[in-house]
Amino acid sequence: MEKGTILFHVKFEFRNGNIGEKLLVLLNDPKPLIEPFLFCKTTSRQKGKPTTPGCQSNWSLFYIPSKQDFFEEGTWLQLHEIFEADAKSFLKDHFAGDLQIKGKLKDLTINSLMKCIKIIDDISDKHKEMILKKK
Repeated sequence: MEKGTILFHVKFEFRNGNIGEKLLVLLNDPKPLIEPFLFCKTTSRQKGKPTTPGCQSNWSLFYIPSKQDFFEEGTWLQLHEIFEADAKSFLKDHFAGDLQIKGKLKDLTINSLMKCIKIIDDISDKHKEMILKKK
């Protein structure tokens, strides 16, 4: 898996303890034995969010219009909440059938997303460093 991989988790555990289906986007290219996988949730529910394509730094969002890249509907990457997972748990979920690779963002989208991540205040310096480092 590499940066920009789109994953579908059928038993994603949310911070509030609820479990449900969720599309996720991998944000980094980790060294699996040393660093965690970093990913963000996605949503297609607008609820007043801006629909200008690309970076919405004041909202800590990145908007991808419908039928662009992988998503059928307009979709926001929620960058205010970055999740960590170690390689062991990712592989366990994958082989249990709970985590499926669905697609990958286009290189142009990934580049724009990385520029957005640089300027968002809600992402810790530690996570930014892991996300923005070169392979």
